[in-house]
Amino acid sequence: MRRRKQQTQLQSIGEVLFSALKKKGLNLKIEENALLKLWPKAVGPQIASKTQPDCLRGGILFVKTISSVWVQQLHFMKEEIRDKLNKLAGKNVIKEIRFLVGHTPVQIKSGENVSSTKKIVLKERDKKMIADCTAALADHELASIFKRIMQIEISRRRQLESKKVR
Repeated sequence: MRRRKQQTQLQSIGEVLFSALKKKGLNLKIEENALLKLWPKAVGPQIASKTQPDCLRGGILFVKTISSVWVQQLHFMKEEIRDKLNKLAGKNVIKEIRFLVGHTPVQIKSGENVSSTKKIVLKERDKKMIADCTAALADHELASIFKRIMQIEISRRRQLESKKVR
């Protein structure tokens, strides 16, 4: 009967689990999940709310976004994001980032108090002005985004005005 080597130091449960999973070939999935969790820290809350890292395959990180406008904007920032993710991971895991449309942001629960869930209050002349401003845009998706932004901003200003009057 062969004797086992006695360990001089206790191992943490994390180390034991990692070595067992490594033997089964699951260590890459664990490393991928750890890397995907770094996404919000690397890009910040605004970009993180509009994107979701999907998977890492062969050094290519696939990230889903809410629209083609975000794909285009993030394309210009991808080198900076890649460098930051690799720095946070402590090694050069990501060679390239590819952005695709397909992320659906998490819906806000009805009980939560969030300023963006306030009722939009617009006058008829506001609606006409928004329609006139966005009518000239050829890209319907971009026009829709501008329309929502304008509705929210005008509504916010109307609500501020009504609070000042009171």
